[in-house]
Amino acid sequence: MPEDIALTQRELDVLALMAEGASNKMIARRLNISVHTVKFHVGSLLDKLDATGRTDAVAHAARRGVIEL
Repeated sequence: MPEDIALTQRELDVLALMAEGASNKMIARRLNISVHTVKFHVGSLLDKLDATGRTDAVAHAARRGVIEL
């Protein structure tokens, strides 16, 4: 992962599921966390990746080598 982007393991888990197109509710179920917690992680990802939305976050992450699509 690029060193300028410090993502937690949980953020990476959420990001991977976002890349699969999972909704917040689906992510919450898969990771056994609340929807509120998912929303918190998504917000954190948007900030850290300087993204305007979920799709943009996934695109930024892929471009920067954080995830592979």
